Amino acid sequence: MNIIKNEIKKIFNPINMIVAALITIIIWFLFISFNIEHFQNGSDIYDYDTSVYMLKNYGTSMDEEEFKDFKLYREEKIKEANRYLLSDEEFAKENINSYEDYIKFRSKMGYNQKADKLISKVMFEDNVEVFWELQSLDNLIESYEDKEFLISSNYEEESSAQKARHEEIKDSNGFNSPLNFMIFRNYNSLIFGINLLVLICIPILICPIFINDNKNKVNYIQYTTKTGRKLFIKKVIASLISSIVITTIHLGILFTVYKSNNTYMFWDCSISSFISAMSSWYDITFGQYIILSVILTYIVSIITSIVTICVSSRTSTYISAIGIQIPILFIFGCWLKAIGMDYLTTTYYPKYILYIIYGLLILISSVMLIRRIKREKVSDI
Repeated sequence: MNIIKNEIKKIFNPINMIVAALITIIIWFLFISFNIEHFQNGSDIYDYDTSVYMLKNYGTSMDEEEFKDFKLYREEKIKEANRYLLSDEEFAKENINSYEDYIKFRSKMGYNQKADKLISKVMFEDNVEVFWELQSLDNLIESYEDKEFLISSNYEEESSAQKARHEEIKDSNGFNSPLNFMIFRNYNSLIFGINLLVLICIPILICPIFINDNKNKVNYIQYTTKTGRKLFIKKVIASLISSIVITTIHLGILFTVYKSNNTYMFWDCSISSFISAMSSWYDITFGQYIILSVILTYIVSIITSIVTICVSSRTSTYISAIGIQIPILFIFGCWLKAIGMDYLTTTYYPKYILYIIYGLLILISSVMLIRRIKREKVSDI
């Protein structure tokens, strides 16, 4: 146990920690901070506010009666918009006296210079919030009324399994969840950023404990004793423990900072919402989705750690270790961005494809590690 502790201390030595901290800061500012600092920017603010209104007034699902009440809420906003239009001389000159007139006039944008100027004045120069709010409300109402069509609109052809699942979603209460695409997309971007950190930081921290021994020929001395040959396994254990610690630190920072986005209130909302742009194979909530992504992130960290162990234990220079690992981890990262850590459980892909691939990755990496351990036990000096 003391040996494992010593190896962990080597991994978390001051120089390694400084390098890892610098990498973390760079990746954080490039891929993560924007989704924290600028969450709810532009028109997203009003989409978020609309979802919050739905959640607070109708709970985790909005039924038909509640939808009627929601439309009455829109009518109140229309009255406010009408008061603005009636008080504005430029709109009066164009005979725009109601929100309905405004909608017709807005449809001329891009074809009518006067329309472009007036709409720009309302939305950007004067920044009249009620028109932004109504735009969000109109989009949501349109989505609700067309929700049965929207769920299949992203599929050129539905398989029988997809079609059956989509019918289940349409009939479920979760389909009327207030969780919108902006909240869901934001979290997916953040959790991918953490996985990117894991892919970069784990090799940086773990590589040295194997490469230094190879470079200094310390492993040759270890091979001369039975106890020495067991050191490799202890290094492996120390590496796996360290990778879990590194991942936990990054996840801890993320979920602490993520509080500022004020989205934990949607924890019990279904991810298969008519406004989330997501259809899931499973009836899971946003909170359960977060837990699933965290579990998979730990799996990613262990796989990354095993790849690093297998490569760095066979090389004696950092250049060769990096040269071998970069293409492997780059392909792994691209897969995570495309499928492995983005819109998990989506019906866009076959139901079990994600878990089959993760299962294969775990199996392949486990076989690699076991073979490496066996070879270490019988290696010649």
